[in-house]
Amino acid sequence: MQTAVAVLVSGVVALFGVTSAVLGFIAEANRLKPDEIYVSGSDCVYPANPAHTLGFCAILLLVVAQIIASAAGGCCSCCRPPGGASYSNSTTTGRRVVGVVASVLSWVAALIAAVFYLVGVMLNAPTMREAKFTGPIEECSVLKGGVFVRVAVLSLVATSLGIMSCVLLRLPAVTDAPPEQGQHAVGLPQWLAQGFGHPYPTQGYGQASDPKFAPPSQG
Repeated sequence: MQTAVAVLVSGVVALFGVTSAVLGFIAEANRLKPDEIYVSGSDCVYPANPAHTLGFCAILLLVVAQIIASAAGGCCSCCRPPGGASYSNSTTTGRRVVGVVASVLSWVAALIAAVFYLVGVMLNAPTMREAKFTGPIEECSVLKGGVFVRVAVLSLVATSLGIMSCVLLRLPAVTDAPPEQGQHAVGLPQWLAQGFGHPYPTQGYGQASDPKFAPPSQG
């Protein structure tokens, strides 16, 4: 059951993460170019373009993917492990440590990607900003090429680490089965049990197994 849930959650996380990266690649192709920004007096006018909306949606999808992966993994398994599993086994403990490290690295990569996504969104927002003067020349801030591409790749890395963490933390714990101790009950043959219950152990059809144990004759 835990394995099936891990596979399902991994698929959902992958869908959101890959979609976020795809939006990042599309945003790179639609980002504002320097020749698309014009100066009005001492202000730079940034026209509306798809990169602003695409970058914002990419941030949301990436954050949702990370939240789902972390929640499915038990919040880095810092709370109760999924299914109440015990981590006494060394193999399971090592797997848990790797899963937690992968989750932390996933969040670090996702936060870096989100920050650069946000920078791209702000620099592609339809607004007016004060122009910078370099001598007599007016300059407008513009997002450099390749930023959205690098962020999209970083989103894929964060998603991959998140899926890895989710799978490792949700797999059933490996337990060491202790060797069975205790004695096995051995059944006694019916004739032997009956013999123990009789004051004179007999064998077969009431005949004494030894003449000296034969019952005394009556009369």
